[in-house]
Amino acid sequence: ANVITAAMTQARAITANFAIDSHTLTVVSAYGGAQPGTTTTNWGTALSCYLTNSPVLAGPTQYVASGAVVTGNDAVPVNSTNTSLTLTNEATLTWQWATNYWLDMTAGPNGSVDVADGWVAAGSNVAIAATASNHWHFTGWSGDTQGCVSAANVITAAMTQARAITANF
Repeated sequence: ANVITAAMTQARAITANFAIDSHTLTVVSAYGGAQPGTTTTNWGTALSCYLTNSPVLAGPTQYVASGAVVTGNDAVPVNSTNTSLTLTNEATLTWQWATNYWLDMTAGPNGSVDVADGWVAAGSNVAIAATASNHWHFTGWSGDTQGCVSAANVITAAMTQARAITANF
């Protein structure tokens, strides 16, 4: 009986040395649907993490996934909306987002502008030139021009917000 008890005690000790080590991956995202969400799994498990939607629209503002930052663990970036990692530590994956604003450009009758409507990166500056048709002249800019710099027929729009700008002739 003592031999059996000693063998069982030794087996429990060996089993204790090989206990499964689990870790938690916390996924953080300001926008979009992040998968797999926060999960706890065994050490060494390969996980695929991705976003279910990008870009995300909020009126004249657009949020576009630009990648992920992982702290506490190694990650292998695949592209801006998915990455994979092998979980070996407690880790946090934080999805990164870029902000774009809508630029709505209009030329009044009898002229044109050299920039089309579109999404523009927040914090950038867009130089827009107005050209008058024959027998007309440029008279100025109107719309969301506060914070912009204009000189003659060129305006530089600081993209700190969505803007609707009109060239007048």
